Amino acid sequence: MTRVRLLGLLEGIAVSRRALEGIDYAQFLFEEEQVQVIFLKPFQATAGGNQFGPYEEGREAKLPLWVAEVLDENGVAKLKDEDAKIIRSGELYKLSWKEERNETLSQLPPHFYPKVRALLRSIDDGIRQTPTSTLLIEQRQSQMKAKDMINCRLQKILRLAMERSPTKSLIDLLSPEERGLYTVLRSEIEGWRQRIIVDDPKTRVR
Repeated sequence: MTRVRLLGLLEGIAVSRRALEGIDYAQFLFEEEQVQVIFLKPFQATAGGNQFGPYEEGREAKLPLWVAEVLDENGVAKLKDEDAKIIRSGELYKLSWKEERNETLSQLPPHFYPKVRALLRSIDDGIRQTPTSTLLIEQRQSQMKAKDMINCRLQKILRLAMERSPTKSLIDLLSPEERGLYTVLRSEIEGWRQRIIVDDPKTRVR
């Protein structure tokens, strides 16, 4: 089945709230991930019912990513590893190249899609501040590679959803966001398979 026909089938199936909630839940897990920070000044605070600190200058600690980003924006602490919140353009290009050349799903890095969104936001922010030709090229290429990656994996997810008995090893290669979509697609496909061969007036769409 060609890419156009596969994507056409996807477009014909309404994306349910369950599939979209998978994206939101994966983003929540990403923002709650513990990351290592280094404090640039003394700090102590309470947020969301949680006590943070006291931390002295130079101390290292593990905090949820959302807390680390707030501290970083305010010059209180910095991430020890920037790769904890973002994927690099070069890595995205390599992953897209690998995905397009594999027949089956590839293993994605943890929190892949939230990190791709963070990359694209970072490039957009950089362009707003200093719109260089280098950043504009990176923006175009990163957006293109991200879309190529998504389209390639969508084809494989649809094929997986159509299989009668998909193996657990293949299902385990799905990201949390993809698993939500896979579950919806599989349910819709199985329902259609049953309906197409049974002439039951009760199930007819009116």
